[in-house]
Amino acid sequence: MTPREVALDVLMGRRGASRGDVFASIESGSDRALAESLVAGTTKWKGLIDRVLASHSDRPLSSLAPRVLWALRLGVCQFLIMGIPAHASVSTTVELLRRRGEKGFVNGVLRSAARHSGHVEIPSLDEDILEYATSRFSYPEWIARLFIERFGQADGLRLLEFGNGVPTITLRVNSLRTSRDYLLGRLRAQGVMAEPGPVPGSLTLLRGARVTSLPGFLEGEFVVQDPSAIVASLALGARPGEAVWDACAAPGGKTTHLAEMMEGSGTLVATDIDASRADMVRDTLGRMGLDFARVLARDASDPSLGGEPFSHGFDRILLDAPCSGLGVIRRNPDLRWNRRESDIPAMALRQTRLLESVKRYLRPGGVLVYSTCTLTKEENEDTWLRFLSRSADLVPLDPAAALDPGSAGMLSDEPFAGPGYRYILSHRSGSDGFFIARARRV
Repeated sequence: MTPREVALDVLMGRRGASRGDVFASIESGSDRALAESLVAGTTKWKGLIDRVLASHSDRPLSSLAPRVLWALRLGVCQFLIMGIPAHASVSTTVELLRRRGEKGFVNGVLRSAARHSGHVEIPSLDEDILEYATSRFSYPEWIARLFIERFGQADGLRLLEFGNGVPTITLRVNSLRTSRDYLLGRLRAQGVMAEPGPVPGSLTLLRGARVTSLPGFLEGEFVVQDPSAIVASLALGARPGEAVWDACAAPGGKTTHLAEMMEGSGTLVATDIDASRADMVRDTLGRMGLDFARVLARDASDPSLGGEPFSHGFDRILLDAPCSGLGVIRRNPDLRWNRRESDIPAMALRQTRLLESVKRYLRPGGVLVYSTCTLTKEENEDTWLRFLSRSADLVPLDPAAALDPGSAGMLSDEPFAGPGYRYILSHRSGSDGFFIARARRV
């Protein structure tokens, strides 16, 4: 199949496997990159693309067959977003369709849109900021409104823009198997362009790459992990000999980081509610030679948790809670269209239950870190401050106090900081948007 055929199938949800597996099955690196870019671009810019299509189609988009509509979106994405010549964009898209009537309709709409591709009608910023933001950056209105109201017009628009960028790939080096300098040398010797990352033990790839083919992957010398996620586990400050619990561990990046910080000494427990995702954690730990960690398929909010290994409590607990994911939109193009504003209250309630549950297993003097990869007030400081108000035995600690200067520099100050918590704002840090909170039990 051609990259465009694969992309159309993926966009229509016709492939049973995960997107990563579908793309990985494409042998040619250039074809794989094209298919990935087509899917990401078409999904990300669907709102703007539909605005263009609606002005050139004599039929309502809602009346079109799914294959025709996604083919149209794929075609517009190529010449409007990716800069592929219009004639190639149109002809290759028309070839994806089987029926003569569909081919003629799609050909006509795309040719009309291509003739006017240099001019897309969107409201001005002064005329209607929300309409401008949703059209210019291709977001549903509720996310644009949330970002602008929460962070102000300038920062809100920059966050929306950042979410449309190409995500960087950051590797965290397994310090128990190699060093950053040595792995950097291995990568460069194989022609992989990389440089030291913004946090300790990290490397940033300057170009996209098939991570599983990189030198050092099979040997467990690194794991893919965004700098913001690295900072969250650094804030916990796990040490050798301690008892540590990673409560919502999948896919396992933070668990491996905690294991490295503990140098293989002590008790490390990783749990996840999903058994298949717990297997992912176990596999990653095995690849990196960190088998001393114990991985369990358990629900951290379950009030019946007990017995080994929970009966003796933990010195440090990391709760990287399930969330709405609005800080990682650039990595998940579908998220902006699939997430609903009405999802937020239920997520905040679940996070509260998780916090109340894991706190029971925190030893006196122990440290709790609560983190999310979202930017909503309800899931972050509202949940955290309400939890603190019910926990007289917890003292909030500034996450920055546990970090090196470079990592601490990624954290925001007021008004996006408070008792024991800090935000990482992606448009300022260049990494994923995160919320990190920290407290000690007295």
